[in-house]
Formats: sequence, structure tokens, C-alpha cells
Amino acid sequence: MQITPAILETSPEELKKKIETVESSVDQIQIDIGDGQFIPTVTVLPRALGEFRPLTVLEVHLMVKRPERFVADWAHLGAKRVSFHVEAEGDLERFIALCRELDCDITIALNPDTNYEKVVPFLDLVDEVMFLGVQPGAQGNPFQGKVIEELKAFHQAFPNMPLALDGGINEKNLKELKAAGISRAIVGTTIWKSPDPVSMIQKLSNI
Repeated sequence: MQITPAILETSPEELKKKIETVESSVDQIQIDIGDGQFIPTVTVLPRALGEFRPLTVLEVHLMVKRPERFVADWAHLGAKRVSFHVEAEGDLERFIALCRELDCDITIALNPDTNYEKVVPFLDLVDEVMFLGVQPGAQGNPFQGKVIEELKAFHQAFPNMPLALDGGINEKNLKELKAAGISRAIVGTTIWKSPDPVSMIQKLSNI
């Protein structure tokens, strides 16, 4: 199982610290981006990182109303994958085209209360679908168990589409989530609340 650590931070120093903790142990790190509108949190902006450049691949999860306002700055910082929400505003097909111009892989994400049918029109335009296992906005929100059945249904309907889950993942439920069809797990709280984040990533990878 591919494990991607997720970081949601309002402090540039804490963001850098977490990246440095795990960057030599993973192939990519997801930075969660909030605009204070789509989710209440306003997160770190790229310019706050100065000349800092991670050693591993960055991806950004744009939990924002207007993703086109954020993507270029993160791509210029080095982000190679962009996750955006089907619930976002604006011309999403145009946004996808912008991501391609920036040479980014694209993931379309959906919240737990959104029917997966809403992402179907975009499947030929994106590289991956990401279900959220929690309500977006803060790491540590409770896992929405209903998502498991949605994952199974989507995977049965579209077995060749790479499928990820972000949020609420732990040692107890990862095996069931893997059986539901996910090929990638994006994990925040379980990693960062562990006394040894690197060991926890390895433990989850072996499930």
C-alpha cells in the first residue's frame, strides 16, 4: 500500500519540520491547502517557505473555493500533483487544462457527502480519484464509515481508475479500505500523533 503523509499547517516552521521528518522515507508528501472559505483554516502560502525545497515530491490538496488562484504558485515551488475538489467553484475543465500546462498530475477529490457520480464527467481528464474519509477542515476529524461502501461501488464501476482515500485512516481500518479498492492512502493524524512517524509510515505500508 502506498502511504502519502498529509500535512495541514498554518505555521511555515511547523510545515518545514514535518516535511523534514519524513521526506527521506516517502516518495511524496501531500500539503493540505485551505483558503478560509472552503474550509475554515487558512494554511501556509508558498512564499512563506522562502528558498525551502523538499527532497521528495510534493503534491497539494487544494481545499479552496477557487483552485486556479493557488495552483501556479505551488507548481512553481515544485508540486507535481494537484488535488482539487469537484465541489469547488469556477470552470473545472479549464482548471484541469491549467494543471496540464504546469505539468502536474491531477487528482479529483470529493467530500464524504458528495455522490461519486459528480466526478464521473471528469474521469477521462484526471489521473486519480480521491475520496475524503472525513469532513475537510482539520486533521483528526472522525472517519465517515459510509465512505467504505462508496469506495466499493466506485471501484466496481471504474476498476481501472486509480483510487485514493484521504482522512481517518489508521492501523485498524486500512486493510478494509484496501479491500474496498484504494491503491493509495493519504494519512495525517495517525502519522503525526505517533511518537515515531517514520516507523508508523512503514507499519501502514506493510498492511
